[in-house]
Amino acid sequence: MNKKVKTKTKYDDKEDLEIRDVAHYKKSSQVLLLFVLIVLFGFTLFNSLMYIGKYYKNKKELDKGIETIEINNMYNTVVVTNDSKIDKIIEETDDEEIMIERHSSISLMSKDNKKDGAILFDVKYDILKNTFPGSFSSNEDSDIKVKFAYSYDNENWNYISNVISTYNNTIAPLGGGFYDISGVTDTLKVATNYKLTSKASETETIYWKSETYIKNTKDNLNNNINVAFKVEYKESL
Repeated sequence: MNKKVKTKTKYDDKEDLEIRDVAHYKKSSQVLLLFVLIVLFGFTLFNSLMYIGKYYKNKKELDKGIETIEINNMYNTVVVTNDSKIDKIIEETDDEEIMIERHSSISLMSKDNKKDGAILFDVKYDILKNTFPGSFSSNEDSDIKVKFAYSYDNENWNYISNVISTYNNTIAPLGGGFYDISGVTDTLKVATNYKLTSKASETETIYWKSETYIKNTKDNLNNNINVAFKVEYKESL
């Protein structure tokens, strides 16, 4: 009688471990690749949003009338920034008194580390359109007035109160440094041949601002004031 003998089959798990290692490696690679793609996508998205943000910021500044001009010569670098545009039509919904503030500035950097820098510049309030009726003389109770100030730190302001020339006339200051500009369509020469200096290899900036005050009355509805307030570089000394 033959006796059947059962033999156990030896299971080799080495090959299974290798398969699992390969699968684990592929899975880890896929996870790493996915992580890299997410990072790249996030970086690209961030740069795109930053670029779009800068574009709309610049566009907004251009729409507001902000311009920046850089002038370079052998001795100096001059940067002029003008936030110049005012174009206001009076509406019923406006406040009883409207104040429109505009800022402009000019910076001077001396390139020579042994020589101080110096430049001349002008400041102008160029009234392009003005439908507010004027009077024969300046009036403290004018419906539209303006005042001007300058600062070296953009915080502490010095208001001017001297007679201002235009191309056709002069305008004397009222109380509080105000100038009556009702009926005026001309260029107010706020500062002419104004000198700015900077020490060698240093930068100096002077800031200018205009404050235009308008009364919102029934008679002023739909009146329009259109102005360019600007600093103009003239020459290096």
